[in-house]
Parts: sequence; structure tokens; C-alpha cells
Amino acid sequence: MLLVAMLAISLSIDALGVGLSYGLRGISTPFFTKCILLLESMLFMAVFLFVGNHLILFFSPHTANLIGILLLLGMGIWLCYQSFQKKENSSSMELLRNPSYCDKDHSSHIDAKEGLSLGLILSIDSMGAGIGAGATGVSITMLPFFTALFQILFLSIGIYSGKYLKKSYTIKESIWTAFSGCILIMIALLRYFF
Repeated sequence: MLLVAMLAISLSIDALGVGLSYGLRGISTPFFTKCILLLESMLFMAVFLFVGNHLILFFSPHTANLIGILLLLGMGIWLCYQSFQKKENSSSMELLRNPSYCDKDHSSHIDAKEGLSLGLILSIDSMGAGIGAGATGVSITMLPFFTALFQILFLSIGIYSGKYLKKSYTIKESIWTAFSGCILIMIALLRYFF
């Protein structure tokens, strides 16, 4: 259960950075958009875990577990690497690094369509980790729910906090991306040694 909670927090921490960025910029996410994000996150994570769990059909349990650990480690390293990359204007990689750019019409309001884009971007970040977690035998029923729940919770906390930090300073989203990557690396090492 602790591992599931740690993974869910790691896979959702980017949402805190996005929320802070939204709050600092005065961007709001209505309840309906949050519901879309919740369902989308649950669906994607369930698919990623399902794929990971079925690696055992093609590999021995030990090999599947090792593949899962390597995916978690690789995803963690990739997130850390991405957090230090220079910005590329108007590219898909920039959206992956800074999901707050999903407010494409600059309305300071994330509508349903933009919510789908945000959910997809946040889910892509968790693909490797989700498949890796599934291959290492993480609960397929609990992780999607907790990941979606933490994403909405962190997004809401971030927006609320960002409104109060607006006049103080700006927190870069890349910091949360790097933090998320470090947690995934730690989980991979724990799964390997224990």
C-alpha cells in the first residue's frame, strides 16, 4: 500500500507544479474539467498497468520484474533530464515540459477540450512508470484511483497556493518534474534491492 501511495504521489506531483503555475497566472479549472482529468488519468493508468502486468505472459516473472524496474528507473532519469532542457518554442516537447501551456486560447480558463489535452500530457509522463509498475506486480485496481485522486488534489492545492504566491515569486514547473523523476528513481532502487 505504501508503494502504491508513493507511486501515485510521484506520478501526480507534476499536477502540483501545473496547479501552481495556473494559480500564479490566474488560470482556473472548473469542476467539470477536473472530472475529465480524473477519468482520463484513471483510464490511462489502468491501461498502462494492464500492459505491464501482461509482460509476464512473454517473459519470466523475474525478467518482467527487471523490465519494470528498468522502465521506472528510465522514466525517472528521463524526467530529471527533461527538467533541465532548454525551452523549445511552440513544440510538443514544450507542452510536455510545461503542461500549463494547455490554455491555448489564453482565456485564463481550462475548458473541457483543453482539459483533455492536459490529461493526455500528464498521462504520457506516467506511461513508462505505469507499465513498469504493472510489470513489478503493483495493484492494478488501486494505483489508477490513487493516481487520479492525487492529480486532482495536487492540481487544486497548486491553484489555491498559486493565487497567494502570485505577488511573491514564480515556481518553475521543471522543479516538480525533477522531483517526480527522483521519486521514480528511488522507487526503482527500492524494488531492486528489497
